Amino acid sequence: MLFRRKRQQIYLYYIIFPEEKKDVFMIRWKKIFAALPLLLTACASPTEQAQTETVWAMDTACTITLHGGGVSETASLLRTLDKMLDNYSTDSAVSRLNQSGTLSGEEDVSRLVQETAALQRTYGDSVDLTVGQLTRLWGITTDTPHVPTRAELAEVLPTISPEHVSVQADGTVTLTDGAQLDCGAVGKGYSLDRVKAALDESGTAAWGTVSMTSSILCYGEKPDGAAFQIQIRDPDGDGTLGTVSTDSCFLSTSGGYERYFIADDGKKYCHILDPKTGMPAESDLTTVTVFCDSGLKSDFLSTLIWMEGSKNLPAHLKAKDYQIVAQDTAGTLYVSDGLDFTPDA
Repeated sequence: MLFRRKRQQIYLYYIIFPEEKKDVFMIRWKKIFAALPLLLTACASPTEQAQTETVWAMDTACTITLHGGGVSETASLLRTLDKMLDNYSTDSAVSRLNQSGTLSGEEDVSRLVQETAALQRTYGDSVDLTVGQLTRLWGITTDTPHVPTRAELAEVLPTISPEHVSVQADGTVTLTDGAQLDCGAVGKGYSLDRVKAALDESGTAAWGTVSMTSSILCYGEKPDGAAFQIQIRDPDGDGTLGTVSTDSCFLSTSGGYERYFIADDGKKYCHILDPKTGMPAESDLTTVTVFCDSGLKSDFLSTLIWMEGSKNLPAHLKAKDYQIVAQDTAGTLYVSDGLDFTPDA
């Protein structure tokens, strides 16, 4: 399905980060920006009180809203996964792997690497975990972003390849050729997969949502059978593109507007880096949202599809195992058939 939309005046959304996290996301000299790509609406039931907690994990505010219990356990799990996957924390599992080149006894890290590799074999390797040196070189999500020189990029690019990370039969993860992991492209999605598995196992929560800003888990079934309502924010305005009504699922949104910084020369650089060129990716799509039954897959595919651009949208629109909403720079909306999407006027 295609929808034409009138272009709107451009606005920027500022996020005020918690005081204790300003070392991670300092909006210094007003050069670093971030936007909220997804909004949840009508998540609460007028006859049932939900438990809610907001925690800081994966460099974003995560809002847990569950009916029946499981909120504190979910918050604890997200904190644990954040400490494990944070490559900017020197004592995290991923940092230990990056420092030593090998890591044993960390099932979540090995599982994330293996599941990402499986997706790369199916859909391509535009999303690559071995970009750790590249993301650190750019520092786009830090308070000291840096535009690398050609020489600096030439030194880092050979370290990036899916072939430079492997998992042995005992779960040991090994890095070669100077590769370093950065799980930012799939960390939220993987974390939501773990959250769902934990909620399923405990049986404490009946239904609810776990929102990690750009990735969301819609969990369980509402007592009245009503759908979850997801509003997709207009990346070029202060409104929304439309609303998706959906049953339980995972969804993730990607786009160049989410996080970026403006360099001294006035040029804007987005946080999504192309592992082939080392430069921020460019796309004729402004936003892509993927709905499916896997958090990691939705996270992976939303980034990959955005990087591919509109030329590959026909294949994605026909996919049987996921559905998408995308918009291009001309304002055209692309929606998978069968997805219950209501565009804004």
